[in-house]
Amino acid sequence: MKKITRLLSATALSAMVLMSAHRPSAAEEELTWIGWVGEGAASLAYGLAESDYVLLSLACEKPGGPVLVYFPHEPEGARDGARYQLILETGSRAATIETTGRRMEMDDLFILEGELQSGEELKALLGGTESLKVSIGEDVTELPLAASGEAAREFLAVCAP
Repeated sequence: MKKITRLLSATALSAMVLMSAHRPSAAEEELTWIGWVGEGAASLAYGLAESDYVLLSLACEKPGGPVLVYFPHEPEGARDGARYQLILETGSRAATIETTGRRMEMDDLFILEGELQSGEELKALLGGTESLKVSIGEDVTELPLAASGEAAREFLAVCAP
C-alpha cells in the first residue's frame, strides 16, 4: 500500500511538472478544469486540456484523506525549502495552506506544495460559482469556478465524501 501511495504521489507531482512547464500563446488559451478519478484517488487541475500548462493542481490519494495542493508560482526571493502561506478564497470562505517551495531543476520551475488535512474545506471553496482566488502575499490569481462543474463534483466525491 505504501508503494502505491508513493507511486500516486510521484505521478501527481510528475504530472504537475509536465503540465506546468510551458505557457501557451494567448491565441491558444482556453483554460478549463480537468479532472481524473480512479482506484480511490482523484485529481483536479485548472489549465489547458491536453497541454503542459496548469495554474493549480489538487489531488487526493484516498477517500477522505488529505488534499495535496500544487501551485506553480515563484515569490520574490524564492528559496528551495522555504515556507509560504497560500490562501484559497471564494466569497466569505477561505483556507490557508502552509506550503513549501521547491525548484524543479529540469524546467527551472518553482512549485509551492502543501496539503489540506480534509477535503471538507475544499468542498465549500469549490462548490461556489464565483472565482477561486489563490493568493501568495500580494500576488492573487483568480480562477473561474462556473466551469468546474462535473470535474469538481467527481473530484469532491472521492476527496471529500
